[in-house]
Amino acid sequence: MTSITILQSAADERPDWVSRCMTSVADWSQRQRYSYRCIGDELFDWVSPGLHTKLKHRTPILADLARLRWIESELATRGGLMVWIDADTLVLDPTWRVPDSEHAFFGEECWVQPTAEGGWRAYQSPHNAFMGFTAVSPVLGFLAYLSESIIERADAAHIAPQMVGPKLLKALNNLAQFTLVPETGAVSPELLAEWMGDAGPATACYEQATRTPLALVNLCSSLTHSEEAVLRVEQFLARHGA
Repeated sequence: MTSITILQSAADERPDWVSRCMTSVADWSQRQRYSYRCIGDELFDWVSPGLHTKLKHRTPILADLARLRWIESELATRGGLMVWIDADTLVLDPTWRVPDSEHAFFGEECWVQPTAEGGWRAYQSPHNAFMGFTAVSPVLGFLAYLSESIIERADAAHIAPQMVGPKLLKALNNLAQFTLVPETGAVSPELLAEWMGDAGPATACYEQATRTPLALVNLCSSLTHSEEAVLRVEQFLARHGA
């Protein structure tokens, strides 16, 4: 049986709702008898000083690389299967188990948003808020190398958010066809607003995508700034017992 370790990282100063999400992951890990490791800003020790200087105000981009380097280190020390889960991810189904038959996998989101034409569209693509690797995976080392190379060569003033995160995974997935886990998705602000209120076009668009039930959901803290957005997240956590 493959040993499974859940990895998380979060800043010491974080919103209360993010801490509650992390508690749901820690409790779930204990229930499933997974090992659980959590670190703070020392995550960024896995990024070179030169890249720190280049992107000192772009920590989400640095975190996309740092998590890969940390996973490499943990695998070299512990072996088994390392599973990264973003701190703003809530466990909805504590009975769900991580798939352990693949050398690499990523979460799959169904991102619902309005179109310029006034309609709605669901974008289904890989994301790195949930991902797992074993030591024999050819994906992890290449992804870490490519991410670091892109950051080194990119113009610091124009490097796009998620450039070495979901955007890179989406481009690579078109060629590599990664193993994706639809039970570990993400919810857009527009869809969450309807989930906490009245169902509307965003919900209809999501349901047309015929998704499997979510076991873990990323609540996208980078998009949760307004009081209204925070309230919706708080309501969602309360509904699911967090």
